[in-house]
Amino acid sequence: ISAKCFTILWQEPGIQALWILNSKKQWINATPIPGMLVIEYPHVFPMQDGIFRSTMHRAVNRCGVHRYSISLFIGTDPHAEVEGPLPSCISPDRPSKYEIISLGKYVQQRLQDMY
Repeated sequence: ISAKCFTILWQEPGIQALWILNSKKQWINATPIPGMLVIEYPHVFPMQDGIFRSTMHRAVNRCGVHRYSISLFIGTDPHAEVEGPLPSCISPDRPSKYEIISLGKYVQQRLQDMY
């Protein structure tokens, strides 16, 4: 799960290695499509207040062929505070779940929770 911002991934056509965890908790292939990039949505909590979920993913080379993958991770200043949720993600019936926190502190908490 990406915790900072977006992940942009290029997959080599014809070589399967990216797997995603679906809603049934099953790992499924994310088959490469020539000319396409995979954009992984970030797990930045205040922006979307838990409405959207990040995709759990992994890279597993089961084909035995040498492969190349190129990832570009885009992040922000770790000291920047992530403002509260987008107005479309909260309402009087669904108030914000989170307090304002710096992105760096949030990433540190996520890493501690995961490991």
